[in-house]
Amino acid sequence: MSFFTDGPRSRPLFPVPEQELFGYNGRPWVETPHEYIVPAILPWSMPLGRAERTIVALRGIEVWPESVSFQLSVYSRDLLLDEPGEGLIDHRRVPDYNALLVGVLFPDGRRASSETISVPSATKPDQPVLRAQGLGGSAFHVDHEIFLWPLPPDGPLEFIVQWLDRDIEESRTSLDGTAIRDAAKEAGEIWPGLPARKSHGLPVRRVGAQAMITPAWPRESQAPPPLPQPSSPPPASDRPRGAPLPTRLPRRAR
Repeated sequence: MSFFTDGPRSRPLFPVPEQELFGYNGRPWVETPHEYIVPAILPWSMPLGRAERTIVALRGIEVWPESVSFQLSVYSRDLLLDEPGEGLIDHRRVPDYNALLVGVLFPDGRRASSETISVPSATKPDQPVLRAQGLGGSAFHVDHEIFLWPLPPDGPLEFIVQWLDRDIEESRTSLDGTAIRDAAKEAGEIWPGLPARKSHGLPVRRVGAQAMITPAWPRESQAPPPLPQPSSPPPASDRPRGAPLPTRLPRRAR
């Protein structure tokens, strides 16, 4: 007798068209390749910043072939957020220097931090990229993923945390950049040989959270018609002598 006793279910009346995963876009500086790579795990857990009622802690590190993501958690005895999914770090606005800030300093002097408004780039950046994403939690505990590209060079990697509103002064923790680079060799590819997405020369336009393929925008055929221009008074030579000038302009087209 089967462990799962329920039989096969009938297909829906209007089945959803099947979709296939396309090959990796080859832009490791944009985001972590969760759909294509199983990362290597470094189980490093330690406090990064501490105050009387708040702790910022590292829970572990995921290492990808060309990038790394830090699993960061914030714990508090006070209310942190009404909506934990939004996270405590926002790259879309000018940073609040009293709020939670994170950053990294490479051994060669390069740096990246959450004080920069971070926008994904279509071309390879010439500086490190750091981007934070809220992963949810509760009113008193919020998880984050801190994405960093590229992999740090050999040597000590400094992770910096500051949160003045919570009485956490600038705190620096040294991590082993060499161990991170070595772990990247253990990250495994899931689907080798997937076909690339065909763009057909059409630009991608984002509307909210939905990506749509649309023709070039705006189209010339969709351009609004020009508004009618007010008529000019006839030349003085064509007006009857003593006739008044027109005082009303034609009504605009509705």
